[in-house]
Amino acid sequence: MSSFSTVTTHQLENGLTVLTKEVHATPVTSLYIWYRVGARNERPGLTGISHWVEHMLFKGTKKFPKETLKRVIEGNGGKWNGFTSMDYTAYYEVLPADKIEVGLALEADRMQNSIFDPEEVENERTVILSERAGAENSPQFALREEVQATAYKAHPYQWGIIGWKSDLQAMTRDDLYSYYQRCYVPNNATLVVVGDFTTDRLMEQVKSYYLHLPAGQPIADPTTIEPPQQGERRVTVRKEGQLAYVSIAYHIPPASDADLYPLDVLSTITSSGKISRFYRELVDRQIATSAYLSPTFSKDAGLAWVTAEACADISAEQLEVSLLEQMDRLQNDLVSEAELTRAIRQTEAQFIFAMDSVSSQAAQIGYYETLVSYNYLNTYLEQIGSVTPSQLQDTAQKYFGPDNRTVGHFIPLPPEIGSSTRFTKVA
Repeated sequence: MSSFSTVTTHQLENGLTVLTKEVHATPVTSLYIWYRVGARNERPGLTGISHWVEHMLFKGTKKFPKETLKRVIEGNGGKWNGFTSMDYTAYYEVLPADKIEVGLALEADRMQNSIFDPEEVENERTVILSERAGAENSPQFALREEVQATAYKAHPYQWGIIGWKSDLQAMTRDDLYSYYQRCYVPNNATLVVVGDFTTDRLMEQVKSYYLHLPAGQPIADPTTIEPPQQGERRVTVRKEGQLAYVSIAYHIPPASDADLYPLDVLSTITSSGKISRFYRELVDRQIATSAYLSPTFSKDAGLAWVTAEACADISAEQLEVSLLEQMDRLQNDLVSEAELTRAIRQTEAQFIFAMDSVSSQAAQIGYYETLVSYNYLNTYLEQIGSVTPSQLQDTAQKYFGPDNRTVGHFIPLPPEIGSSTRFTKVA
């Protein structure tokens, strides 16, 4: 496995953080730029704006017009993309090592010179509304959106990345451009470069493209803290579909909390492969077609999601009973040493396999630096290896109790009565 102790941190005078890691195995270099802005930085009326701004950065600048952007990267043998989350927005390029300056130049230019042409804004409004409409046809999306909005009462994690339809319909070009100007500043960004380069030469190039960019005002973190949940909440979605689904969300701490290590191991025990508990107890027994426990790794206090799709003759109520039996088992019974050892090895292997290229290394460095610190990567394996059975049980008891959960059922309706979505909430 690649060591992250060789990452070098650089801080430009305008506040841009630059993380570099030389990897000379192949003549390839990957560049990621991470902006500390996502759905958690939005407000009602502007939900989905971070994702929409991400779309607009692919519409060109005066220096790199829309019609030449793709040619500039792909014509130099590279690939590129962007993505938005609750906590960040990121863009990347993977290029031959001798062409990485192309990526540096592009990202520096679109940090502050993207055009936001009004016609392109309207085109993207149509695209994103269509994207949302397509997602609404998914039972998993419809259920998750309702559970998330019910689990959070105060924190902006309550809305999804794509935003509410009415906000997307009402948002203006000026809303988007003002948000872009405020958030896309060097002191709100981390540039990560991993690959075949010499650091001194690379930093000369970085400074030539980024040092002149002016810093902006600091971006404030949300001040609202989600209050503790005082009892189980429930929501039911009734919509056209074929199968029942269950989603259960438990409140868990932010990524900086040490409890995320045992939560990762619990996820492996329940959900990783055909020897996992959920597979053996739900899938093999034809109760569910799939079932997972997925703790979110987030800047602020997040959710651990338990999600499952029912087999054709299984109701949401039956599926919930089977899922909660497994969650109760984690709280009531110690995991055996043999099962723990296997889960630790699987968790470690998944972590190592996620570092198999310069692009994945750059992604992981930027991801962890944005949420906690890239130094998390240097201690992760040690922390996972030290998890004990009693620690797993304590963690399960701490977070998986009934008063800390929001339970969602998706009830499939036949086409003739399922043309509209209906929700039922019980707080």
